[in-house]
Amino acid sequence: MKRNYDRTGKRVYLGTGTLLATVIPILMHAQLLPLSNQYLLSPSVISPAFAGRDCPFEAFLTSRIEWTAVPGHPVIGILNVDGALPKRLGIGGNITINSAGPLNNLTLNVDLAYHLKVAVDHTLSFGINVSYYQNVLDLTDAVLSDPNDPLLKGRSEISESYINLGASLLYSWRTLDICVAFPLLFNNRSFYSSESIYSHVLTMDRNFYVYAGYLLKTKTDWSGKFGFLLRKTQFTPMSFDISALALYKEMGWLGLIYRKNNILCFTGGLTITRGLKFSYSYEYSPSAMRGKSYGTHEITLGYQLASKSDKPSLQEYIK
Repeated sequence: MKRNYDRTGKRVYLGTGTLLATVIPILMHAQLLPLSNQYLLSPSVISPAFAGRDCPFEAFLTSRIEWTAVPGHPVIGILNVDGALPKRLGIGGNITINSAGPLNNLTLNVDLAYHLKVAVDHTLSFGINVSYYQNVLDLTDAVLSDPNDPLLKGRSEISESYINLGASLLYSWRTLDICVAFPLLFNNRSFYSSESIYSHVLTMDRNFYVYAGYLLKTKTDWSGKFGFLLRKTQFTPMSFDISALALYKEMGWLGLIYRKNNILCFTGGLTITRGLKFSYSYEYSPSAMRGKSYGTHEITLGYQLASKSDKPSLQEYIK
């Protein structure tokens, strides 16, 4: 008989009660939309208001493997694309696949942005997104403590799918960005339960982000980029990032991110050829699983199309 493990490496016996006890830590973590460090290169992945603002077209693909020493560790893949349209519009979207032990999540987003110049160097950007997400709890290898449990009997999986809406507002002044985003505006109700904590397990509850970023330019070939990102949903603790990057021309960058719960991330990247970018990040926490998780690895490959006179970026449209 195959074994099933939770994030701690313990064998999982599933009944209605033990289902909640063993997989809720995974599922509650999943209520926060999966997020990588890709937003440091392309902030449209966290807010549709950024879509099409910085260049005519960009695409970024990220692979993220968390807690590599832990059985059933999370594996995340993100593809994010956005570009500029005429009339101060931007369009984009992303696909996120997240697998963590018995839980699999698929999220699809379609984004639309409008950029309005309100004064010299001052821009307001409005973004909306339509989201589809699906959470699937795989029971194939589970050992059922009660084979007659009505919730689990005869099932190889438990899944729920929903459509939701999001909105965001971005204020930009020169190289300063301040953004508030609600990727999911509404709480979806579970098909399986509406009275217990389980009703918030396979659903994705209302999320919101607060992001601030500033690019400090100097008279040398070096510049600095500083950021703050706060994330919150109704039924999980607040999470935040503080980041600092040192950039050399358009060639490369090195940086450090501090994340809540004493997580440190070292990140760096380079421009391989014109427009083609590569980034690697390593995250480690001495307190997570007593420092034996072996950390998190993330690789991002992206392409940004430079602005041309016949295909100007949104920044050129709104001047």
